[in-house]
Formats: sequence, C-alpha cells, structure tokens
Amino acid sequence: MTREELLVSFRTLFQKFRPTLWFRITYLVLLGVIVGELYILTLSPLACVVVLLMPVSAFVVPYWLGERKLRRFAGNLVVVFLIAIVLAAAMSTGALLAQKDAVPEQSFTDLSNSPMALSNGTVSPYRAPPQTSFMFQVTLTTAKNDTPDNYRVFLNLTVVLGINNFDRRPFRMTYLGANASSNNTKTGSFFVVNQTLEDSIYGYAFSVTDLRSNWTYAGPDLGPVTASSWTFYGFFLYVTGLSQVTILAVVTYFAILFLWWYTARAREARVKAMARSAERSKEPSKDDSKETPKPALTFGGKAAKATAFTCTNCGADVEETDAKCPKCGAVFED
Repeated sequence: MTREELLVSFRTLFQKFRPTLWFRITYLVLLGVIVGELYILTLSPLACVVVLLMPVSAFVVPYWLGERKLRRFAGNLVVVFLIAIVLAAAMSTGALLAQKDAVPEQSFTDLSNSPMALSNGTVSPYRAPPQTSFMFQVTLTTAKNDTPDNYRVFLNLTVVLGINNFDRRPFRMTYLGANASSNNTKTGSFFVVNQTLEDSIYGYAFSVTDLRSNWTYAGPDLGPVTASSWTFYGFFLYVTGLSQVTILAVVTYFAILFLWWYTARAREARVKAMARSAERSKEPSKDDSKETPKPALTFGGKAAKATAFTCTNCGADVEETDAKCPKCGAVFED
C-alpha cells in the first residue's frame, strides 16, 4: 500500500469516526489531560497566562471541531475539568510521595534590611510511618553579634484534621548547643525540636522573634509524610477542585461562553430584522389609491360657465339667463 492510499484510507476512517459519540468522548478526554497538565504550570511565573489558557482551550477546540450547541459547551466544561482535577490531584500526590527528602526552607529576608534570617529549615526523616519521632531543624542568622538566648525560634506545625478543620500549633525550638553550632548568631546557630506524629497530613514552617516585635518566617511546606497515598490523594482532590485556579478558570469559561452566545444571538436577530425589512419593501403600499383622480375643472367649459355667476344677495349660483335668484328671489339688474 502506497503512502497516498494509506492517507486516503485513514481519512475515510476518520470521516466515519467523526460523527460518532466516541469522537466527542475522545477529544474531551484529551482536553481534560491537557488542562490537567496546565494545573501544574500554575505554580510557575506564567500562572496568569495558564489560568486564561485553560478555559480558552476548553472552548476553542470543540468550537473548531464544529460544536455549536450551548448545552454541549456547558457539558464539555464539566467533563473536561472533572478529568483535569482528577489527573492534577494524582500528579500532585505522585510528586509528593516521590520526594525522599525535605526541601530546605528559608526566609526571604536580607540581613542588610532585616535583623535576622532563617535558613536550612528541614525535617528528618521526611517519610516515615506514624508514631515516628521527627526532628525539625533550622538555622538562625542575625545581622549583628548576638547569643541564641536573645531569640525565640518556633516550629509552626499544622495538622489537617478535616476538609475545613486545621490544628495549628507553635512549638518552641531549642538551641542545639555550642558543640554543634556557633554560639554567635551572626555566624549561624542551629535550633531543633523533636515531635512524634500520628497518621495525618502535616504542614510545617518556622518563625523567629527577637523579643522586640520583629518576626521572620520561613516556609510553609507539606510534610513530614506519615499518611497513606489515598489520604493525600483525597486532600489534593479537594484542594485542586476548590482552588482559586479552578474558580477563575470556570468563571472565565462561562464569560467566553456568554460572549459567544450573545454575539450569535445578536447576529441572528439582525438577519431576521433585515429579512423582515426586505419583505415589507416588496409589499404594495396601503396608501396607494385604487381610483384615478378626476381632472380638475377648468374655466371655459360648461361647468365653469354654470358657476360663472352668483347672487350678490345670498351667494347662490345662478344661470346667465336667470332674471332673479332662484333661492332668495332677488331681481337681477341688466
């Protein structure tokens, strides 16, 4: 089989497949996969562009494939975003469970403008079964020479207890000691705290104060991982489905859908108005008279002659040969 014959055969099969329901299911699933991948890019600096690209692609692709029904566009939104949310939650869960070590947390402060900074905030081990003791550690660095006793460093631990139920607890961290780190905070002092954690979803961050109303924060991040993969999947499913990204994308999609519907409706109304105007122009005018107007009387004929004389007494029309007015009886002078 030649290349041309193969292309013709493929085109014939595609033309038979396109009118079927499976064609619509296929491109909706592919759209859901694409939008699900775009969820990951919302964590990048291109988040605004990605949020706009999600509803645009969900509308443009079906429209390009010939979709024109409003109800189907609304149904497409449900199918595409359900697939995208399920896929995005699965990818987030897989990425978290594949992470072996904690990502070091640090405060985004400059010691030239801030009196203190936190860095290398980690937890060890990062993944472990419940009832394991986890060690949280962070490094405090200050802009001037000082001792660790003049600072209070805290572990901010958040426990996810339910959909909208969070338990946030601060745990004071202790200075690790001169043998493990410097006693001068300007060169960096280590602070640690140990916590035994249950089977749940946790998030952690670090904070420090110099007891003079100055605070510095580092984090937050998810971890340590003690819960099962299904627990994390349910958590990410809820977070992704009700995230600001999903809400903005859905609102933008309906805005695009409304603009398309309104434009199409206005175009149809304009076409109908032009058609009615054309029909009216073809109909005969009702003001046209069906009878031919009689010619106006002109002087010089019999009619003019008949009304050429009037009685000066009563104004009645009289004949030229009348001696007196037939109406009032006045006698005419010669």
